[in-house]
Amino acid sequence: MMTNDPTSRRPAPSRLSLPRRTNALLLASAALIAACQSEQSVLNDETNTYTVSREDLPINVKEGGELVAVNETVVRSEVEGNATILSLIPEGTLVKPGDKLVELDVSGLEEKRASQEIAVEKARNALEQARTSQNILEKELLTKKNTAMSSRQIAAMELEKLLGARDGRGSEGKNRDMVERLRDLVKPPVDDETTDNSGTNENKTPSKQLIRQIHPQNYAGLIDKVIKLLEVAGDEGDPLDRDMGEMANKILQQADQIRLAMAQLKVAEDTAYHSRRLAKKQFITVNELERHELDYQSQASKVTIAWNDLELLINYTLGRDKIELKQNLENAELEVERVVASNDAERKNSQFDVDAKQKEFEVAEERFENLNKQIDNAVIFSPGSGLVVYSKVSRGRGDSEPVEEGTSVRERQSIIILPDNSKLKCEIKVQEAMIDKVRIGMPALISAEVRPNESLTGRVTYVAPVADSNSRWSGSDKKVYTTHVLLDGVNQDESLKAGMKAAATITVDTVKNVLTVPIQAVRRDRAVNYVWKRTAEGPIAVQVDVGANNQEKVEIRTGLDAGDMIYRTPPGGQADPKFDQPSAPTPDPETAPKAQPAEANANMAGGKAGAAVGATSREGNRERRSGASRRGSRKKYTEMSPEELKAAKERLLSMSDRMSSFLSGDRLEKANASISAIIKAIDANDLEKAQQLSTKMMSGFRGGSSRGGRPGSERRGG
Repeated sequence: MMTNDPTSRRPAPSRLSLPRRTNALLLASAALIAACQSEQSVLNDETNTYTVSREDLPINVKEGGELVAVNETVVRSEVEGNATILSLIPEGTLVKPGDKLVELDVSGLEEKRASQEIAVEKARNALEQARTSQNILEKELLTKKNTAMSSRQIAAMELEKLLGARDGRGSEGKNRDMVERLRDLVKPPVDDETTDNSGTNENKTPSKQLIRQIHPQNYAGLIDKVIKLLEVAGDEGDPLDRDMGEMANKILQQADQIRLAMAQLKVAEDTAYHSRRLAKKQFITVNELERHELDYQSQASKVTIAWNDLELLINYTLGRDKIELKQNLENAELEVERVVASNDAERKNSQFDVDAKQKEFEVAEERFENLNKQIDNAVIFSPGSGLVVYSKVSRGRGDSEPVEEGTSVRERQSIIILPDNSKLKCEIKVQEAMIDKVRIGMPALISAEVRPNESLTGRVTYVAPVADSNSRWSGSDKKVYTTHVLLDGVNQDESLKAGMKAAATITVDTVKNVLTVPIQAVRRDRAVNYVWKRTAEGPIAVQVDVGANNQEKVEIRTGLDAGDMIYRTPPGGQADPKFDQPSAPTPDPETAPKAQPAEANANMAGGKAGAAVGATSREGNRERRSGASRRGSRKKYTEMSPEELKAAKERLLSMSDRMSSFLSGDRLEKANASISAIIKAIDANDLEKAQQLSTKMMSGFRGGSSRGGRPGSERRGG
């Protein structure tokens, strides 16, 4: 039977032809796949490479925020205490001056107004009673004043008696005469005796020996002290021109005692001198010589005592008398002042009572008028034109929500904001690690979500000097600083409005003409940075020294040249290189801390810190249970790759978030501060410092767990 099916005319394949055709097909497919893989490998290799070149590297700070009006009208509550919002105009309403915005509940104020009206009448009656008893005290106050003034006059006379009177009202002698006589007294004595040429001590005249024992000139300083005693604060005249008073008399009396003692000493000197000569010739006995010598020494002591009495008189006795009399005069003057002040106080008390009653009456009336005004202000009208924006009410712990009907607002609290959208600024929160780089006047680019394809220019106009208070409620130790970026130009069409989401990119610095590579191309072998360089012999790892960086590129200081080809990511089939590590700096034995037993394994602190951070998240728990994670957690920060450092920072942040569950107070603040310092050191590429801070933090954990707190909490964290 014949058929038209073409397959029926094909000869059946033999058993040997089918395997040969299959093998040929497989070989062709393999060749095609190999060619595709080779082509794909070449393509991937081209896209994974980057040509090193010189360019300007901008250092930017980019943060998200919202647009805020530069000028805005704030509508506040003018009602004392708290008031509940009864009605509120819908948010987003475009209002004009005089439109009703808010109505507050003032039923309590109406009750207060009724009570205040009664208080006004009571205050009026009290004022009339105070005015009837104001004129009683004058004669008694005058008697007190006269007695005090008499006592002051007597005290002044006593002081004048001591120091001497002025204007020749006393004797003809002056204080100057007394001072001159005292000055003559302290002059050194004139020795008229001759000296024996033998030079021996026993042949010297007695006056020479006296000079060695008594020196009147040593008391010359008493002259200035006497003049100082005669001076009176506030007295412009010369104290030496006063008549001699009791002070001058006592000084002169003591001076006469000194002169008499000196004269007697001179007689004793002469007697001792002649006795010494007679004894030498054996005209008198030794006992007589010794008696004369003793008389001489005794009289010398009397002279010394007389001088000391003068010194004590001037330094202490007369000084004490002057202080006492001066103090009596000052006390008398103070008593006069006290009596006058007391009289004034009593008069003022009487007047104050009248004034107080008058003030109470005025305050009562003012309060009554104020209540009327507050009740009138319960309905708030728009002071100008604008778009209604609700203010936010703080609910504690950094939370806030817009006002609404039924919300209780306090006096002077903002309720509605009418922003002027013609001039806007972008308010952002800059991280603590970057705030020191931001300066007022720096240029910035602003992008608003409503205009995603347009960049607006602006400049920094404000940088907060302290961290935002709301940032303390965040779970981590991150601090942010409020920064304002003013948009250039005027928002004529007002397409941008206050409250819209926006982001600002601030150019804090530009590193000129430097070699740059993608930041992901830089790898790390412990403390050494390196990149994979493309060469004719194949990929090789090249050590590099990095500098400044932004979110995309990093500066290469040494290790590469312009035109070199590097790999963005490690090329396939290459093992991680091992570089010689820089030697650690030798610590100063004078400043290095002494090793403690608890720090015997301090070199493992970096790894333990990583394990502590990993234990605060589910991913960290899974990694911590694996052997590979345990090996990785022992790495020092200086041995970690950029990816490992990034993971370590994430674990540190997670640890900071969870630490409040087992730490509190100062210990929580110190732990968060330590973690923040470690992250800063990692960001600054100061890995040695980061390792030291980590070691110190872990030592604190071990010490803290033994001192108290939740048992084992720090050990579980570490």
